[in-house]
Order: sequence, then structure tokens, then C-alpha cells
Amino acid sequence: MKVYLVGTSCTWFERNNTSFILDDKILFDVPDGAYKLIIRKMNIFDVKSIYISHFHSDHFTDMQVIATRFMRESEKNGVTEKLNIYGPKGTLDHLVEFNKVVFGGCDECSKESLTKRINFIEVEDGDEFEDLGYKVKVFEMDHGKVYCQGYTFTDKNGQTIGFTADTKDCDNLHKMLEISDVAFVDMAATEPHHSHLDTEAFVQLTQKYKNCKMYPVHTSDSAQEFAEKNGLNAVYDGQELNF
Repeated sequence: MKVYLVGTSCTWFERNNTSFILDDKILFDVPDGAYKLIIRKMNIFDVKSIYISHFHSDHFTDMQVIATRFMRESEKNGVTEKLNIYGPKGTLDHLVEFNKVVFGGCDECSKESLTKRINFIEVEDGDEFEDLGYKVKVFEMDHGKVYCQGYTFTDKNGQTIGFTADTKDCDNLHKMLEISDVAFVDMAATEPHHSHLDTEAFVQLTQKYKNCKMYPVHTSDSAQEFAEKNGLNAVYDGQELNF
């Protein structure tokens, strides 16, 4: 399994917002700025499925760019199958409302237009299904007042990669780490935070789940520096990892 790190940070910092591409065909989260970074790396039409964790701007904003590109140009680029977008309840409705703001109410804002070239699949905690040869499982995380979900992907060899998205410590985070061989885990803060893991909590998780190799993401600059100084598998924008 190959993971390309589009970004590894969060809103307030110079590094790109956290986003991943799995095996050149599955995109996890589409933050502001992600679209241009992705098309510098690959053909956007090679992406077959997109997974959304929640609707904060540093996870969802460029969804409207990619959706519009698929609506306008996918068939011209030889793509016959629809793009699949998996996300929490309300994913399609949020995109419609966002498009109204961006495009001023054009035809491309409607549900009818969006669903001509895109399948919107709402998923929730505990759902399990197959997609593009992977077994996928959904985990509701604890991101404070904002609903957020992470995902695990298991390949045909039984290897599992987890993407926590934004979360503080919670039961489902532990359940994800128990079954994951590799996980990309929120470590946004260096002090206790109401909706994110901090460095101390991350270290405790690495000590508890030694069979899961964890990579800290969604990091602030101070948290990234902590990861680098303490050998916590720091990762960087544009990095590619193979498992």
C-alpha cells in the first residue's frame, strides 16, 4: 500500500493542510489548496473515490473544485464511471450550499447536476463495506462539537491503514488503532486540547499500541518540532510512504 501525503498540517500554518492519497486512487479529505497540489502530482481523474471526515475548511473546501471538474470534464477525459464520494450525513447538501456561494446559484449547484457524474454515499460509525478492492470501516471520532469520522482500509493481504482525521482521545480511536498496522493520527497540539490529540496523548498511544506504526499529522509547527526531536515518525508534505 502506498500513501502520498498531500499535506500534513492544519489551517494556521505554512505547511499544507492534511490530506492523503492511497494507492493513486483514493483521496482522503480535500482541504483548501489541495486540488492544485494534487494535479501537480497526478491526473485528478485517476482518483476513483474520495473520503470526507468532516466539513471544516481544512478538510472539505476543495471538494467543490474537484466535483466541478468531474462534472465538466470527466467524460471528455475518457472517464466513464462516476466518482464516488463517501462522507458523513449531509455531504451532498453541504456541497450544494457551498456551490451556491461559490458559483452564485448556477445549474451546477443543483443535486441533479452533481449526481449525474458523482455518487454520494453517506456512511456512519460502524459501517463496513468494500471499495476498489479494500475493506473499509468507519469510526466516529470525538472532535468536540463537530461530527467527524475516520476510516480504515484493509487490502487483499490483510494489511490495514487507519486515518483518524481530527479527534481527541476516545474509545473509537483505540478501536481503530487496535486493528491498524499503520495509522495517520491527529497530533495538533502540544498542550491538552478540547478537540484534538496533544503530543503527550500521542506518545501514550504509541506506547500502548506497539503493533501499529503511527505517524503524527494535522500538526502545528510546535507539534511537528516535537515529533522531529522525539523520533515520532515525523512526516512531510509531498512525502510518499510504502507499506
